[in-house]
Amino acid sequence: MTMTDPGIHQGVLGGADFFEPLPSGDAVVLEPLLPARTKTPVNRENASRHVQVSPTFEVDELVHTTWDQGVHEARELARSLLLLAPKWEARHLPDADRDRVRVADLAVATALRCTIDAAQRRIRDAHRAVDLLPHVHALLETGAFPAAWFTELLSRTSGLTDDEMAVVDLTVRFWEVGIAPEQFTRSLSSVIARLLSRRELPPHLAPENRRRVELLPDDTPGIARIEVQGPAHEVVSFARRLDASARAVQTAQRHALEDGSPIPWDPEGEVLATGMPLSLGHIRYLLTTLTTPDTQGVHVPAERFRLGVLVPMMTMLGQDDAPGMLDGRIPIPADMARDIAAGQSDWVRILTDPSSGEFLPLPADRYRPTQSMLEHLCDRMTTCGLPGCTRPATTATEADHIVEYDHEDPASGGATSVDNLHMLCWQHHAMKTEGLIDPVRIEPEDSPSGRRGTLWDVADRFRVFLEDNADMATAETVADLEEAWDQLCDARAKHRRARDGLPSLTDHPPSADPPSGSGSPPPAGSPPPAPRAPSPPPPF
Repeated sequence: MTMTDPGIHQGVLGGADFFEPLPSGDAVVLEPLLPARTKTPVNRENASRHVQVSPTFEVDELVHTTWDQGVHEARELARSLLLLAPKWEARHLPDADRDRVRVADLAVATALRCTIDAAQRRIRDAHRAVDLLPHVHALLETGAFPAAWFTELLSRTSGLTDDEMAVVDLTVRFWEVGIAPEQFTRSLSSVIARLLSRRELPPHLAPENRRRVELLPDDTPGIARIEVQGPAHEVVSFARRLDASARAVQTAQRHALEDGSPIPWDPEGEVLATGMPLSLGHIRYLLTTLTTPDTQGVHVPAERFRLGVLVPMMTMLGQDDAPGMLDGRIPIPADMARDIAAGQSDWVRILTDPSSGEFLPLPADRYRPTQSMLEHLCDRMTTCGLPGCTRPATTATEADHIVEYDHEDPASGGATSVDNLHMLCWQHHAMKTEGLIDPVRIEPEDSPSGRRGTLWDVADRFRVFLEDNADMATAETVADLEEAWDQLCDARAKHRRARDGLPSLTDHPPSADPPSGSGSPPPAGSPPPAPRAPSPPPPF
C-alpha cells in the first residue's frame, strides 16, 4: 500500500509489521482490530420495540417510514461520493496535473455553490470513502450502513494514513450494523486510539512543531474567537501568567476603590463608573487585546489596510437594524456598528462621484492604484475575486488589472480604475498571469443577470459569471435608486390628482371634437357626468 494523502494531521507508520498480517493462501489479509457486536441487533422489523415495549400500528408505520428514509439517505450519500471521487485526479502523486486539479476544484465549487476549500474537502472525503474505505462504502451503497455513521467515520479518521484507513475498513466491515450508535462511537474511538498508539509520529506532528494562533469564525453575530495551540506545558504556563496578571490588576483596582487612589488598568472607565473592579475574565481579555507584543527591536510596518466597519446609512440614522460588516466579512449587530461609529473622531467615505457612484480613474500613466482605491476595492470585494475563493482581500491579495496595463503605451492599456481592478490572492494571481484563468468585464446589456460583473474563463473549459457586489453605491445602484424615486414621484402625483378629482395626465385632453370611437357628445341641457371616485392611495 502507498500513502496517498498524509495531510498535516497524518503520520507515517513505523514498520511493515504494524498490521499483523495473517496469511490466507496467496493473499495477505489485514486483521480486524475490534469486533462490534450485540445479542439483539436493531433492524427494520424490531426497531419500533426500541421506541416502546408494545408498539402500536402508528409507531410501526413511523419507524418503518423513517427507516426507509434512512436507507435512501445512505444510498444517496454513497452515490454522491462515487460521483466526486474521480475528481481527486490523483493529486497525491508528484506528477499530478495541477491544472486539472484546480479546474476540478473550481468546477465542483461552482456546481455545489460552495467555496473552493469546501469543494476540496468534499473531493478528498469522496476519495477517502470510495478508494480507502471500499468495503464500508459498499455497505453504504446497499443502505445497510447508516449515513450518519459513515459521515462520523470520515470525520473521525481524517488524520489517518491510507494504511491505517485500510485497517479501519477491514475492521468496520465486520461490525454488526444493528449495534447502538453509542457502541459504534465507542468502538470507533477504540480502533483509532489503538492505531495512533502504534504510530511513530513524524517531526511536523510533534507538539513543539504545532504552535499556532488562529482567528476562528463564530456563529454568534459580533463575536470572534482566537485559538492558541501548542505544547500543553507552554499553553498552560501562559494561561497561568495571564491569570496571575489579571488577579494582580483586580486586587489593585479593589485597593484603589477602597482608599480613593487612581484606578489602575481601567481603559474604558468602567471601574470608575460602577465602583466595582473588573471581572477576571474581562481583565484577561484586556491584557490580551490591548497590549503590544514585544518584538525585541524588530520593526513592525503599519497595517496595509485599516480595520473598516461598513455601516448602512439607514442603520446609522437609526431607521433600520441592518447589520454592519467588520472588515467586509464579519457581520456585527446594528447597535454595535452604531456604537463603533459614534466613538470615531472621523468617518471615511469610499465613494467618489456622488451622482454616479463611480470611482474616478487615475491618469493613464499611473499604474499603481491609490490607497483609497484599494480601500474601495476591499469594501466591494471582501475576498479574492475568483468565485469560490475565500482568502480575505485585506490580508492575502494583490491588486490586479483585469485588462492588462500597457506599460509601453499606458493610454492604450487597461485603465487603473476600480472598474478595471480586482483583488486576487497570490495563487490565483499567478494562474491569471499564466493564462489559466481569464476574467472579462461584462456590461449589463450582455450580462445574464442584467448587471455588470466579471465572466471568468477557466482553462478554456468552462465559464463562471460573478455579479458585482451591489451593496456599495455603484453606478447600477444609483440608477436603481433614481428609477425607484421617479416611480415614487409618479405614483404620488397620480394619487394627488385622483384625490382632488382631477383627470389623470394620461387621459385625453378636452377637445371640440370627441375622440374617435367615443360616440356623440351629450345633448344640450343634459346633466353633467358624476365625478369619478378617487383611487385608493398607493401602499407606501
